[in-house]
Amino acid sequence: MDKRETPADAGRMRLAASGSGRSTGLKARLLVAVSVAGSEELEAMLDQLWPMAEFRVRQAPRTGLVMVTVRDPFGTPFHLGEALVSEAEVDLDGRTGYGAVCGDEPEQALLLASVAAAEGSGRADVLAAIGALIGPLEAKGAGQAALSSKLAAATAVRFESMKKERVDFGSLGG
Repeated sequence: MDKRETPADAGRMRLAASGSGRSTGLKARLLVAVSVAGSEELEAMLDQLWPMAEFRVRQAPRTGLVMVTVRDPFGTPFHLGEALVSEAEVDLDGRTGYGAVCGDEPEQALLLASVAAAEGSGRADVLAAIGALIGPLEAKGAGQAALSSKLAAATAVRFESMKKERVDFGSLGG
């Protein structure tokens, strides 16, 4: 039986999608891509993905609170507070996928769980379709990153081009 993360594990303030020891890199790509996707885009991805295989929702998306524990500079655990997470579980071909994401994002949790289940099942056709669905979101994210980089570059200070100034402190009595 697959080892699944518990809701407490989701409290590590990371996005998670588990369900397989194998990794095709789709989960990592999806985690980056969903950050730029709107809920309409996520729903469209689910609408395209679900007819390809017999996905079964084991646990519908739900929200909950998890304790965020961090370590201070001395290594002592510190409970920062609670964070809102959305989680879901999906089965595909007897493999369970779990998805958890920070915030009230049921579509993201369901999509992450679906990808984890697909990776666990090893269905090449579904995995290829997922890769094709992620591509446009990656391009959108790359465009946003390039724009952010250009905007940040416009505000950069070029110290080497500044004129050296000589300050006369003689009038200050020194």
